[in-house]
Amino acid sequence: MERHNDRIINGLLKADIDALTSEELDRRLAKDVSIIVEPTRATANDLWPCVWFLASALERQFTGRILIHAGLDQMPSAPVALGPRCELRSGEPEGGIRILLGDIPGEQGHGIEIRGDARGNEIAYGTTLPGHNPAHPICACAISGYLAFSALAQAVGIPPFREAWVQNSVSLPIVPSEIVLPPFSVLGAGQVGQAFLALAFFLANGQRLRVHLLDKDPFEDCNQRTQILLEEQALELWRNKPKVEYLAALCRGWGWVVTEEQREIKWGWKCGKLQSAFAFLGFDNMDARRIAVEAGFPWLVECGVGTNFCRPRISWHSLPPSREIAKVIFTEPMNTNTAPQFAETLGDGPGDCGRVMFENIQATAPSLGLLAVAMTWVEAINLCDSSPVSGGAFLWSPLLPIQREILNVDDFVAVKASESHNDQQG
Repeated sequence: MERHNDRIINGLLKADIDALTSEELDRRLAKDVSIIVEPTRATANDLWPCVWFLASALERQFTGRILIHAGLDQMPSAPVALGPRCELRSGEPEGGIRILLGDIPGEQGHGIEIRGDARGNEIAYGTTLPGHNPAHPICACAISGYLAFSALAQAVGIPPFREAWVQNSVSLPIVPSEIVLPPFSVLGAGQVGQAFLALAFFLANGQRLRVHLLDKDPFEDCNQRTQILLEEQALELWRNKPKVEYLAALCRGWGWVVTEEQREIKWGWKCGKLQSAFAFLGFDNMDARRIAVEAGFPWLVECGVGTNFCRPRISWHSLPPSREIAKVIFTEPMNTNTAPQFAETLGDGPGDCGRVMFENIQATAPSLGLLAVAMTWVEAINLCDSSPVSGGAFLWSPLLPIQREILNVDDFVAVKASESHNDQQG
């Protein structure tokens, strides 16, 4: 794969971190990462979902081994098997990056050591949480996103962002303690769509879900670096296959009832007779999101991941099928690409083609998608509120305050319209 096609490498090189050459980046990403878990909590109803999400993100962000110290003889049930570089280990953890989950003693003077925890609807970074509540699967997914990005940031030297605002723990507004997941549709089966399905696997806890999948594209080799349901060791099973065809077969293997639709949606498309309680929008462009809002779904949830690794922001919305809201939420972002040092070298050849491709790739890392879909699932299981929600969070520095606002639709539209007018005037 050409380097500018790799969304993780692309994002790190665009960050233009001081003294981080392409060769030095390769060296830092070759580190081994040890995940060290409180053994009594490495279970399916507690921290195992966190271990699986964390290992899935790390094996895509790093090229070294992912060593799991959890007191396990075999890995519990998961959406897909972890890759061959993910190994269960016993004995003392080796060198490299260490990520501690739960009440695990640290090692004095160790290089990069990161700690996290989750209990109930609370997550913590740099400390443990009191009590005996197991981690809610949504919180397990959320903290794994923070930890995986922290490992990446510390390994390559991304400077802390708004460090003065950091807090030790955050509570997520999860309402039901036990949930029965309704039928839902996933429109867009890429990075966030797959993470959304993977978290549903753990939330379902054996429930037989009814799901509809829609996407127009086949898989490409480069997708494996950011999409967590594509197994590194099973390239021949998904390469060049339609996304919905492969993922539908995978979800049926979980015992779900799945329908799929390989198509591009255009203005006028309707969801037809799909009996979905809500649709998750996993599209990477705003026009498709606006089309989906008018497709006839009773409710929609969506999330987005930023492309600036020095300000790694995610956002999410829960909204009714409102054209007015969609017009002000789903606006095309301004192109603020700069030309870092690596991009300049790509312009040495004829036609400047390498640099153009580098700048057109949307940089991202799977850790951003994990936090984004965790927050989106919070809204999906809280649909009883029936109130539009807008939210945002930064992954680095952990844990920055999460912004979440219940929207008054009329006020929201008026404020956004005013902001847009002022931007145009400025």
